[in-house]
Amino acid sequence: MKGKPQKLFKDQSTVKSGPVTCLGKEFNNDEARREFFTEELRQNLQDPAFRAIEGFPIGEDEDILALSDPPYYTACPNPWIGDFIEQWEKAKPELENNELYHREPFAADVKEGKNDPIYNAHSYHTKVPHKAIMRYILHYTEPGDIVFDGFCGTGMTGVAAQMCGDRQVVESLGYQVKDDGTIFQQETDENGRNKWVRFSRLGVRRIVLNDLSPAATFIAYN
Repeated sequence: MKGKPQKLFKDQSTVKSGPVTCLGKEFNNDEARREFFTEELRQNLQDPAFRAIEGFPIGEDEDILALSDPPYYTACPNPWIGDFIEQWEKAKPELENNELYHREPFAADVKEGKNDPIYNAHSYHTKVPHKAIMRYILHYTEPGDIVFDGFCGTGMTGVAAQMCGDRQVVESLGYQVKDDGTIFQQETDENGRNKWVRFSRLGVRRIVLNDLSPAATFIAYN
């Protein structure tokens, strides 16, 4: 497409009017944040080593910048992923009693319908209901843990990671949530009796979404 690139993120009605904090930096508003990181991304685009990253898009700098909302979303490899991970690790809650990480393999029948309003927001050929993904995230992670989805499609893993902090949604999966955020699931012991066993904690998980398809990453971002 020829001609002057149109800036994708220009709707002023969505700009936050108050101060914004992003990656440890303070800005007067969200537009100031975007301008600052857009300029940083512009400088990165001048680096031949950055452009040599495998899978770097074929396009003019101004087109890449116009399609980006840095540092959250970039239409090229995101140079701030390491910064996000470092910040998230610092903010992650400490494990209780210095407990060591251990999880048994997840083995259960997972059945979720495809009629949820979030699922129906847009179609995708390999889309998985976010409630199905939540079961795996709750089983294998703790609040504040970082989850990477390298083939994110429409971003349902990102939705699932956020919903792990929503008590009502977690309880809709058949789990019990105590007032302190401890999550219990029902299991059957060797005598065939049902019992409630602690297996996770309520809380948002951090998520990094990426995909080989630019359209998929754009849908997931939105």
